[in-house]
Amino acid sequence: MTSYISTHSITSSLRQSILKMQSELAANQTELATGNYADIGLALGGRTGESLSLQAEGAFLQTISDANAVVETRLSVTQNVLTNLQSSAQDLLNALLATNDGTTNASTIQASGVSNFKALISNLNSTLDGDYLFAGTNTSSRPITDYYGASMANKLAVDAAFSAAFGVSQADPGVSSISGADMQGFLDTEFAPLFQGANWTTDWSSASDQTLTNRVSPTLTENTSVSANEPGFQQLAQAYAMVADLGAQNLSSDAYQAVVSTARSVLTSAIENIADLQARVGVAQSSVMTATDQMSLQMNILSAEVSNLESVNTYEVSARMTSLQTQIEISYSLTSQLQQLSLVKFL
Repeated sequence: MTSYISTHSITSSLRQSILKMQSELAANQTELATGNYADIGLALGGRTGESLSLQAEGAFLQTISDANAVVETRLSVTQNVLTNLQSSAQDLLNALLATNDGTTNASTIQASGVSNFKALISNLNSTLDGDYLFAGTNTSSRPITDYYGASMANKLAVDAAFSAAFGVSQADPGVSSISGADMQGFLDTEFAPLFQGANWTTDWSSASDQTLTNRVSPTLTENTSVSANEPGFQQLAQAYAMVADLGAQNLSSDAYQAVVSTARSVLTSAIENIADLQARVGVAQSSVMTATDQMSLQMNILSAEVSNLESVNTYEVSARMTSLQTQIEISYSLTSQLQQLSLVKFL
């Protein structure tokens, strides 16, 4: 039997071998650069699903964690607003507590009431990233009607109630004839209801009672906003309106003292309710922060597990690359030598 060696077939075989080694070298370079297997599925085989599952769980936790950052900002801004409202209410209460018989400081108290009233409306209409913070779930709707706007329902309701009770407007000099008993009766039976129940939701607020709820961890949800319909806000509006817009500086001493006394009581209750809201928001803030910290630890553990599955031994990869480079160089040399072989040279 005759056998013969073809330099062409040997060269072709070497070329195929070189291509394969070059492919392996490229994969090794990728692994050395990334620290992970170039082909995860090929390297892990049946454990590929485990790696994908771990990554999906980590991505889920990261999504919640990213959302928590927004929630934390919302709660922080809300807490700041509540702190401001509590502080300004306490300042006015202190001024009212220092008020003696008579109406000598009525103009100053009235001015403070107006200032606080406007600040309350502005604060309850605060926005964050285009959403109203105190609107409950109606985040696209401005929650509180501006009392000092033109022909506003809340202002019109107060004016109508006062006129019906006393036959004059708040700015009329005739308010000086209102007795203390009549003013007290008006404040208790006709004025207070304007800031409660259906009157509040019709004339004052477009906020929903239901607040925003967020999933702050895979197993925990939290209420993460405050509604403008909270009793504390209604009481602040009531106290500020009676001080600012019931003709304080023109009232008789007895009528003015009825306003001052009632405003003190309402403000005291409002401050207590605002403090409760601050505590609720504080609990939510703590819960979100704790959940975020726990998820961060979980994500670190998951990342480590994925790394253990997908990471390569860079020393082994480096050694394989050196070996492959040497083999490729030898193959190139052999190919070059084979290409120089010919029958003419042999003869």
